[in-house]
Amino acid sequence: MMTDYRKIINEELIHNLTAYKNSEQVLSAMTYALNNGGKRIRPILLLSLLNDFNIDYHLGLNAACALEMIHTYSLIHDDLPAMDNDDFRRNNPTVHKKYNEAIAILAGDALLTEAFNVAINEMLSAEQNIAIIKALASYSGLSGMIYGQELDLASEGEDLKINELIEMHKYKTGKLLALPLVIACIIAKQEQLFKIVDKIGILLGRAFQIQDDIFDVTKSLAELGKDTNSDSKNQKCTYTTIMSIDDAEKECQGLYLEVEKLINDLSLNDNQTLSLIKSLRTRQY
Repeated sequence: MMTDYRKIINEELIHNLTAYKNSEQVLSAMTYALNNGGKRIRPILLLSLLNDFNIDYHLGLNAACALEMIHTYSLIHDDLPAMDNDDFRRNNPTVHKKYNEAIAILAGDALLTEAFNVAINEMLSAEQNIAIIKALASYSGLSGMIYGQELDLASEGEDLKINELIEMHKYKTGKLLALPLVIACIIAKQEQLFKIVDKIGILLGRAFQIQDDIFDVTKSLAELGKDTNSDSKNQKCTYTTIMSIDDAEKECQGLYLEVEKLINDLSLNDNQTLSLIKSLRTRQY
């Protein structure tokens, strides 16, 4: 029976927040955002790959929580009026709507900052902890997700070519999906796999983004739990604005097949990572 990583991560995230006693509104907003029904795909990827390396998942739990905190901060800031200006996330008001814009900014800042405290694991070597911290910063910062977000903002009102869209989502979506796989390799001392797991994460990110773009034009607010007109409202170029829904779906499925082949080529000891990828391939939200 597969370990319920989502439940474990949820419990650990809340446990980590209980350490903070000198905040009210910001801590409340952080808790609200983390408890808002996230699928926990990124931390589950990390723990699943550790399992497939025959490594105790507890060694990656701190990093998994840190990764989810960084992902959650990025969503809080994405939803802000200065960014996508969205009112709903997972069928609930976005953080700046539930609280206010200033508290939302601070909550995002706090989640990002505290993630680096949470990431440190006394069961790992100093070298591994340093490598994890560097990976978290690199993949979420100016060389990773932030660069993708900059490209996204600059693309508003522009007609992008497919290669430009791929480049944007390599960073905006792909880097935070490659990051858990890279961290798992750090913990398992499988550094020779960095290049291939980075590629897996980038391809997975593109497939994931295509799915989101398809959902945004085929599903409702009630089904997705978020605003479905955000991209059109902000005049953003998406996969469904430059190709048909059928072609986008074919592209998405082809990417998932490529990811599955690359994972099979790793010759892992178990198949939790592959099972997770297959479940993402058929997700409906």
